[in-house]
Amino acid sequence: MSRRVKFIFFILFISIVSLSCRLTSATPAAWINTTTAESRSGTNEAYLLTQEAAPEFDIDLTPIPSRTEVMSTTTPTPEIEADGPWLVYLAPGGDGIHAYDLDARTILSISLPSPVYKTDLTRGLSPDGHSLVLRAGSPLNFDELALYQIDLPSTNPTPISPLMSLSLQREIVNEGSNRAFETFKAVTLDPGIAWSPSGRFLAFNAALDNESSDLYLFDTLNNRVERLNGLYTQNTSPFWSPASNWLVTQELGDFDEEIGWRSENVSGIEVPGFDNQNSIYLPMTGSEKEVFVGWVNPQSFISYSQTSRGFQTIKQANLETFETAIIFDGYFNQAAFDPESKVLAFTIDNIFASLQGLAAGVYMVQPESQVYLLAQAGDWENLYWDQSGRFGVSGSQGVLSFSDLGEHTLIPGEDYVLQSPDGSWMLAWSGADGEAPGLRLYQPDSDRPLQTIINSPVQNAIWAPDSKSFFIHSEDFMYVIQFPSLNVLEIENGFSPEELVEWVWVE
Repeated sequence: MSRRVKFIFFILFISIVSLSCRLTSATPAAWINTTTAESRSGTNEAYLLTQEAAPEFDIDLTPIPSRTEVMSTTTPTPEIEADGPWLVYLAPGGDGIHAYDLDARTILSISLPSPVYKTDLTRGLSPDGHSLVLRAGSPLNFDELALYQIDLPSTNPTPISPLMSLSLQREIVNEGSNRAFETFKAVTLDPGIAWSPSGRFLAFNAALDNESSDLYLFDTLNNRVERLNGLYTQNTSPFWSPASNWLVTQELGDFDEEIGWRSENVSGIEVPGFDNQNSIYLPMTGSEKEVFVGWVNPQSFISYSQTSRGFQTIKQANLETFETAIIFDGYFNQAAFDPESKVLAFTIDNIFASLQGLAAGVYMVQPESQVYLLAQAGDWENLYWDQSGRFGVSGSQGVLSFSDLGEHTLIPGEDYVLQSPDGSWMLAWSGADGEAPGLRLYQPDSDRPLQTIINSPVQNAIWAPDSKSFFIHSEDFMYVIQFPSLNVLEIENGFSPEELVEWVWVE
């Protein structure tokens, strides 16, 4: 018998033995209703679902460990120009700003004086997405505390305006009057900057001509800075109307070490004439700060009061009639606003609910309405709205994603959920205190994960604008994950596990 014929008989023999084993073995039955079976079933289902949802991707759904590959991002790929979009974030340790280009796999380093006010990363993005303006610097170093503009790929920030006069900074350096320290606190309060929706004006607070924080306007068309008011009270919280024709702001009284600030007046200035300034409403007694939520129409906005006991009294104020309608006259925990549908959501926990004779849960208010309705009962926290058009809130059962149309998905065991910009995917994750720390990929409106991406605790995540990749902050690392491979690639380390990485996409 030839060697070829013997080899064929050998292969047939092995196949028969293998088939016999599969027909007689009890192993598959033992896998029923086990983690292994669910994992294999989930992987098969995930493959079909992802192929149907995004047929252009050939996605490998093999389980990925927490850290699979570390890539160097300090040297750009020679063939690819770093032309954005860039993911911009505070550098590890707070030493300046980093901008990461996904295609070139390179990090641009932008030097700024410390500290950098990281909350400006989102508020300071221009409406066209091309420029980023933020506050940075210490009053102890002259000519550092200023408003800076970043225009990538340039790594040299352009100073727009100082935030405090030299005389006030000298008082701080020499530990002079308390007024100078109060003014510094007011100048660096959040929010302290705001772009007009038209993109022409940038409003900000500074103390350049007075011993208090005043409202200033940077006109990008004429490259000019102009002061809009000069009062003894501390001005803060610039807030633009949708048509860019009104600028709402508030005045704060003296700062008290025990009770903090005291909000004294909410006013509006007509732009660009600046000659029509009116008081819109006087905050309630005990308001430390008025929080501006969003606009329900070109003339009316929603706000509430921050007090020592918590958030209180949601109201709708009208710029033309100067009338204020109370939406909810009580205490609540959090509020979020959908700028597209104009729907307001707010939460009341068990403590506030029992004190006010209400049910704990998530309440919703339709636009132009003063009626709040219970949308979801329960003790919820971490209420937010994301640009996918949905609200999110977490509780003991998991994270709930819901819309004003009544659509909702409860994902058990997770803390946060974030839908991709194109609506094809959802990310859900948990931190160190969660039932199952890590991040998982879901299909929208499904509570079953397609795949576990990482098993270590996750603090934050963000999608790329094209929905083809996403970034995560896990412990002290930042990673990027791209379709179709879904490999976890390290970008940088040295971040604080206790603080969220603030980031924004810049074109």
